[in-house]
Amino acid sequence: MSATVSERTHRWSWSPLTMRLMLAQTAVLAIGLIIVVITAVLVGPRMFYHELVESGHADEALGLVHLEDAFRSVSLTALAIGGLPALYLAGMLTFYLYRTIGRSLASFSAAAGEVAAGNYDVRVTSTGLGPEFDSLASSFNDMAAKLDAVDTTRRQMLADLAHEMRTPLASLKGHLEGIEDGVVQWDERTTSILYAQITRLERLARDIRQLTAAEEGMTHLQLTPQDPSRLAAQAVAAVQQDAAGQDITVTSISTGMEVTPVLVDRERMGQVLGNLLENALRHTPPGGAVTVHTDYAPEAVTVTVTDTGEGISPEHLPHVFERFYRAHTGREAHRGGSGLGLAISKSLVEAQGGSLEATSEGPGRGTSFRIRLPHHTPTD
Repeated sequence: MSATVSERTHRWSWSPLTMRLMLAQTAVLAIGLIIVVITAVLVGPRMFYHELVESGHADEALGLVHLEDAFRSVSLTALAIGGLPALYLAGMLTFYLYRTIGRSLASFSAAAGEVAAGNYDVRVTSTGLGPEFDSLASSFNDMAAKLDAVDTTRRQMLADLAHEMRTPLASLKGHLEGIEDGVVQWDERTTSILYAQITRLERLARDIRQLTAAEEGMTHLQLTPQDPSRLAAQAVAAVQQDAAGQDITVTSISTGMEVTPVLVDRERMGQVLGNLLENALRHTPPGGAVTVHTDYAPEAVTVTVTDTGEGISPEHLPHVFERFYRAHTGREAHRGGSGLGLAISKSLVEAQGGSLEATSEGPGRGTSFRIRLPHHTPTD
């Protein structure tokens, strides 16, 4: 498939629009020429005659009457010699102009048809007709590129979703078939396994719904002044028991200027901090530590969740907020996460006017997730 549509529209053909434009322009030129002829041959001599009479040269005017026929003949000949070539040149120029515009319109029409058919790789080239057409071509190409990215993300999300659902569904099917065949006992252990897989599917459906709502701006936010350090302390307290069971130390510290509340949704920000802490505990080995650092600065408040765990390699770092992305696929598939927590967290933070970024010095050196909350009111 060609990257542009210029080759497909190289053989230009007459279109109804071009024919109408050509006929209209030709009619304008012909009418203009007729007006010039009428003015020069009929109106001009009479005006000159009356001007001589009014200026007191009646005798000279009477002598010019017999010259009107000769004057008209000469004027018509001069207009024919000069007007017809001018009309021809104007027609050729008009033809070239509308031929170029017609080709450009055909190019845009063909490209739009390709996009409508699902080919988002199509691009239109600059027409050379000025900045307006160049801007139109650039806007069309940007639109096609964004549609291509959206379609790619949609396909990838569906593929990842199918992959994520396959494991719990296979486990459910296998245990149910085993119970039917009598090779698996319906006991407390089997029940807990089935409930665990059902819970995994429910969490996956819930996370997808939350991510879609956050990305499409459908999440209802109740923005109220909140102290980020207090929210961080509450999030730490909520995971203390799980952290103690994994032999991981979780602490919360606060630094910077005088405490300044920021406008956030308390529940949603608590959800973000909970996701980040769960992610940190998931990737921190026993004996490690997780720190939540709240820093108050004049421009913004930052909340940074730092762990001493596995870390992230440079090639994986730019993708950690993508849906279902896992840097360690083999190990993370059975850790209980849906692969959507970080994507949800980023969307929720941005919906509240903030930003979320990840940094890591590499494998085995821990990871930091930094939330930045400006002091101004979010506009969305």
